[in-house]
Amino acid sequence: MANIPPFPPKHFFSLKGIDLEDRKLKLEKYIQEVSQDSNLSSSESFVTFLCRAQQETQQEESIPVSFEVSLMNGSKLKVNINSTDKTDDVLENVMSVMGLSEELTYYFGLFLIKGDLDGNYSVVRKLQEFECPYISLKSLQDRRSYKVLVRKTYWDQSIDETVAKNHIGLNLLVVQAQSDVATGWTKCPDEAKQRLKRLYNKGSKLECLHLCQTLQNYGYLQFHPCLTDFPSQGSRAVISAGNYELKFRILSNNNETKEKAFLVTRIKCWKISSHINHGLKSSSEKSDNPLLQLSFEYLVSKGNLRWVSLLSDQAIVISMCIKSMVDELIRKRKGERIRKPADRDSTGVRPTYKPRDKTTEALFDATDVEIESTDISGIQKAKESVKKISEKLSSVSIMPKTSSSTEVQPPLNEISQDSTLATPVVSMTTGRSFEGIGDEDL
Repeated sequence: MANIPPFPPKHFFSLKGIDLEDRKLKLEKYIQEVSQDSNLSSSESFVTFLCRAQQETQQEESIPVSFEVSLMNGSKLKVNINSTDKTDDVLENVMSVMGLSEELTYYFGLFLIKGDLDGNYSVVRKLQEFECPYISLKSLQDRRSYKVLVRKTYWDQSIDETVAKNHIGLNLLVVQAQSDVATGWTKCPDEAKQRLKRLYNKGSKLECLHLCQTLQNYGYLQFHPCLTDFPSQGSRAVISAGNYELKFRILSNNNETKEKAFLVTRIKCWKISSHINHGLKSSSEKSDNPLLQLSFEYLVSKGNLRWVSLLSDQAIVISMCIKSMVDELIRKRKGERIRKPADRDSTGVRPTYKPRDKTTEALFDATDVEIESTDISGIQKAKESVKKISEKLSSVSIMPKTSSSTEVQPPLNEISQDSTLATPVVSMTTGRSFEGIGDEDL
């Protein structure tokens, strides 16, 4: 049985002011601590609790709706869901409609992205299992700039070979690889681009994928330019996450660049802290997200630990990438497989999704194709009584557990004279893959 922390005590009288804020913080900390137990955080009861909180906050009733999911080439697929369906429900629906083998469903995920007028896009986050995608999208301001995209969720390139044995899986991988080349996330020389084009036109998609796998930064997620204290305070860098590392491309004033890779196995812990912006603008002028400081303690050499910090409007999604890579390494170390839809802990009857009757090939072989599914995600679920939740959350997120063992806050206060850092630390996470590092890794 998990070691569940005591629930914050209730008060007989209504709370106001400081007392109310204090109870909010205690409830938030309680949720964070409970979420550290993987059995609890992945249970249907815990996930449903958070989904109901989101549903109540947005005052959303469960109704049948049409939900649009995009591929990396701009093609769109519309599926019929319930407005309160969880992320896993929607993902299973989408993959079933596409015709992907059920055992490969969770090799992919749904990502919230934001586009701009120039046709560029940035990853906001991977949609979590404890939220309802329809409600999350509906609650966004200027939601026409956002869309939900399908991308693979694993970091180990060798897993591609398993996915590529499935026809639909191969198509999804090739579409993503081509898109990453087109956006510049994957570095591709002109000669390789021409070869990719020839292979794709011949229908040699597997060869096309193998060629992409040889390219620099294949499968990496790239983020907005940010400020960092590596190698010196005030440095500008473009950060990419992939292949179990964070790669910093340092930008200098004389247009020269150099790269530094930080392996996640050497990251002892990391944390996010709030940043109060006084005149310091985000490196992405088009971003409305607040600047946050992400700091990680890195093993530079044996016995030599160093804090590295960055200031970014995508600090949370970078942190989520680190955690995802660490979790994958731990799962591989334990010999565990990627979960399947049948593994979900369901307390009720889950809807059955029937594959499309017509081919989905048009989604992969052209751009900006729009297909609407005629399959229904399931019978409208009976309305359940939802207990009132005093904490009105505009969004639901689970942050890692705060560590009391490390209180040192690596400063970035030299980045700008106009910027200051808030004192409270939002999260501290221990890099569990760090525990297995040996002398041979150094």
